[in-house]
Amino acid sequence: MAEYTAQCRYDGSERIVARKTSASVAFDGYISGGLEMNPYLSAADARTFARGILALADELDGGEAGVKPDTRLRIGDCVRVVRAEEPSGGWSFVDRVGELRAIDVHDRDMPYLVRFGGGIHGDPDGEWWCDEVERVTSDGTDVTPADIDDQTVPPSRLSLLDAARRLVGEGASADDLLKIAIYLEGN
Repeated sequence: MAEYTAQCRYDGSERIVARKTSASVAFDGYISGGLEMNPYLSAADARTFARGILALADELDGGEAGVKPDTRLRIGDCVRVVRAEEPSGGWSFVDRVGELRAIDVHDRDMPYLVRFGGGIHGDPDGEWWCDEVERVTSDGTDVTPADIDDQTVPPSRLSLLDAARRLVGEGASADDLLKIAIYLEGN
């Protein structure tokens, strides 16, 4: 049977234990090991009580600021392609938006399968394995990139330089590429 215990922060001999009975949630209040009180609440009253406790705790410390949102990519997410091997037909999947169809965690080079339309694999309106993608919202704005290991990472320097090279062409100086990459990074 699951029990949840809250120890008094000022008096080590005082604690509250919450536990499930057949029809209620019981709260046992102990002082120096002896049971002092034993209220039983309905499930609805226990939920209301728990929400009230959370609201009080949030008033004390502003809430759970340390809890980070789950930013892992999931099958079905709307994603923008950040980096992909260029197909021989002269067109590119970079900056295209599609649906994430698969993540191959064993492929460190092109782990993300993105579907752009009803065509077959490799067609411009089909699907393609991509190096790097980022989740986008329905309005097309960036949410958060995530790598294969589910760690949030900023765009790599290499991906920024690759994007800069695509924008200015192969004849650009290193200084021009660095300036464009810094701009793309948002600085």
